[in-house]
Amino acid sequence: MILNEGKIGNVRLKNRFVMLPTVTNLSNDGFVSEKEIGYYDRRSKDVALVIVEASYVNKFGKFFKNQLGIDDDDKIEGLKKLADVIHVNGAKAAVQIAMHNPKYKPSDFSVEDIKGFVKDFVNAAKRAKEAGFDAVELHFAHGWFVNQFLSPNVNTRNDEYGGNFYGRARFALEILKSVKSEVPNIAVICRINGSDYTDGGFDIEESVKLSRLLEEHGTDAINVSSGVGSTSEYHISPMGIDDKPIIDYAKKIRDSVSIPVIAADKLGDADDWEAIVRDGYADFIGIARGLIGDPDCVSKYINGKADEIKYCIHCNQACIAYIQKGLPVSCMMNPTVGREKEFDVTAENKLNVAVIGGGPAGMSAALYLAKKGHNVELFEKSDALGGQLKVAKVPPHKSEIGKVVDYLEADLKKYGVKVNLNREVTCDELKNMNYDKVIIATGSIPKELTIKTDVVPYKGIDVLSGKMPKGMKIAVIGGGLTGLETAEYLATMGKTVTVLEELDEVGKDIYLMNKKLLMERLRNLGVRIITNAKVDVINNGKIVYNNGKEVEADDVVIAIGNTPDEIFKKCISDNMIFIGDCKEVATAVEAIRDGAEVSLTI
Repeated sequence: MILNEGKIGNVRLKNRFVMLPTVTNLSNDGFVSEKEIGYYDRRSKDVALVIVEASYVNKFGKFFKNQLGIDDDDKIEGLKKLADVIHVNGAKAAVQIAMHNPKYKPSDFSVEDIKGFVKDFVNAAKRAKEAGFDAVELHFAHGWFVNQFLSPNVNTRNDEYGGNFYGRARFALEILKSVKSEVPNIAVICRINGSDYTDGGFDIEESVKLSRLLEEHGTDAINVSSGVGSTSEYHISPMGIDDKPIIDYAKKIRDSVSIPVIAADKLGDADDWEAIVRDGYADFIGIARGLIGDPDCVSKYINGKADEIKYCIHCNQACIAYIQKGLPVSCMMNPTVGREKEFDVTAENKLNVAVIGGGPAGMSAALYLAKKGHNVELFEKSDALGGQLKVAKVPPHKSEIGKVVDYLEADLKKYGVKVNLNREVTCDELKNMNYDKVIIATGSIPKELTIKTDVVPYKGIDVLSGKMPKGMKIAVIGGGLTGLETAEYLATMGKTVTVLEELDEVGKDIYLMNKKLLMERLRNLGVRIITNAKVDVINNGKIVYNNGKEVEADDVVIAIGNTPDEIFKKCISDNMIFIGDCKEVATAVEAIRDGAEVSLTI
């Protein structure tokens, strides 16, 4: 069923796959850029419909640093180029029109202001039609501007745009009715929340009522999402959330209307996609992050190669986190995102290249160099590839990380990289190796404690590798990502865990959504966290900190960060290039990107 034709309004669609809108930060001051065209060109060849990212209808409603705009006629030319590229690839083109300004609430605006915002949406829809788009999607979800009017715990107005459900829905309905009446022959999709997931917020009962009203007033399809800013884990669900978290909302809405419904958010694998449509949960499968990570995922499904799909691991570290920082969209699994043309090159002179180290940076370097056409041989001293990603997948709710290693390994084989396991290379050997270039990717090693201790502490990475402390009361020194995840892992094994962190806050560098879920789980497991704790000494089963305070512990685990492995710094030569953590300790996202970028210089 998923490959059957579909229809939204007057738009015929070749299958049931929809590319959902995701802000990319690839625009140039709101104008379509060449990178943006390359991004959509790469992803529009197999899906039936592309919904271009949230585009602001007025400057007041611009939310992201390099967000796409549809607020002025001077944007039409670039938008037309974008729609044309999508059409050439055989897909239909829609654009999501939106506004969001979290500094303001519904009560801050006059009725005249609201009428003006309605006109802004209408004018944006007119520009979309002039640019050649087949449809527009009205963004009524995610705590953005219109969703705030819908939400009873946010909208405190007591006039015709507030109060009861129909008052709160008036703004959305006026936008929809005006677009339908003033922009004929363009299909209209409404993206709504199944639930805000907030106390007293917009819920599924009101969502069903709204869906019926939207259908009554002319919308051609409903795209079901959920969550607002504070509960965004329910529209960009990370690893800690089970697959298909909001699919039941899509089903309830689909059962209540006669127009098509688009499902969204972490929809599982190819078998799940088919079942969602076959079993009547939704009419269309919406994919956002999955197409960022693997632009060919729909093609692979269509061509009977679903087993080759590189499914999104939902880490949110380089798509959502980067976007929220104002950076261009990226991906741990696919560092070429938004840079497709940069990486679409072939080496003029094929070189013989050695890569020393089989962690994420080394695997990535070997892969992209081989893709470019070089002859690549990789050396890894252990018995398996993956480096620290091998243990990153061990903590609870992190198993999806293991897919990154699997995907990289499969690609190394596909592109003919010779892999040597259990093969440690020395400086003397390097001098005698006949390679044009040598990539050093030996990663990092855990930092050591510099305090007095009468025990040999465990290291976080060793615990996650299977070296379980024997005692029941465990102190984890270090409250970064590794320390907190090690604490969670130990707590799930029945240990009583205390985390001591020298800073005033744990997990300062963890993406906020992931940190929120991790901290909730640690609280539920009873993990004790002590901040502003400078450890002085470990003696006689006690961790002494802050000049006299104590924590009793049977065993101690150290997770105070890593430092570059500088084993090859003593034998640097002109043909050597250092990448990843052995150059500068960072995340797996940066390591994989660093490895890929080496191919751009060789």
